[in-house]
Amino acid sequence: MARPLSEDRRNAILMAATELVAEQGLGAATAEIAKKAGVPNGSIFTYFATKTDLLNALYLELKRELTETVLAEMPGGDDTRAQLRHLWLTWTFWGASHPLKRRVLAQLSVSDQITELSRKAAYEAAASTLELIRRASTNGALHDAPAPYVGALVEAMATTTMDFMIRDPAKASALCESGFEALWNTLQ
Repeated sequence: MARPLSEDRRNAILMAATELVAEQGLGAATAEIAKKAGVPNGSIFTYFATKTDLLNALYLELKRELTETVLAEMPGGDDTRAQLRHLWLTWTFWGASHPLKRRVLAQLSVSDQITELSRKAAYEAAASTLELIRRASTNGALHDAPAPYVGALVEAMATTTMDFMIRDPAKASALCESGFEALWNTLQ
């Protein structure tokens, strides 16, 4: 009878993959990932059939973590500004606090190794945040713009804000607030 898979070992592989992909890019070797995770080389393929499967699992794990962080303690009701501000603060502080994860997620998001199924699962998990952005933009200049375009603008603003928060931690809160006001004014 086969031994059950260890969640700790799986998580160690994902953590090692995060570190090495952040350092080396998507070409990081599975042998190096296994070594960093402290598992035998073949163990990776016990948990992930292929490297592509590993990268898709990593993409989904990082998206899940970010989405859960953003949705935690989301203000209730219909105050779109308060909800969008919460989304912005948690997203940008998550990214500034986890630069390796953010870097890996950026690489995976544009990789052709991420399957449509994984992209769809991540999109569905984040649907409420995307709906919030749509609601915030219904009366502004972007009200007729395609959702992917609006999303790309929001993501570019968040990325720029996180970059500057990392460069100047003493001003991180002020930069985050300025970024939110710029976002709000863009969407309104």
